[in-house]
Amino acid sequence: MVQNRNLNDREISNALLVFHKLGAEGLTHLVLESGNKSIRQDATQVLQKTFDHQKSIWDYMNQKGFYPVEMAQQQDVNRAQQHIQNMQGAGGR
Repeated sequence: MVQNRNLNDREISNALLVFHKLGAEGLTHLVLESGNKSIRQDATQVLQKTFDHQKSIWDYMNQKGFYPVEMAQQQDVNRAQQHIQNMQGAGGR
């Protein structure tokens, strides 16, 4: 039998984070596969809002200690930024 219990902040925020990650995956797929310009634009706007909401949830979780992260070494950050810049240059803007 299922017991009723209250969810705590960590469980709720984790569920929201997972929900937003799954939503972003689905929206990304929709944007990439859509041949309709209007649907693609609308989905892109919703995707950006989903990214923003996900970041807010992550910030909250990180602040509360629910999602701690190790700081990356500066050389790794530089390498990642260079990789992204190379991708932007290769694919056009």
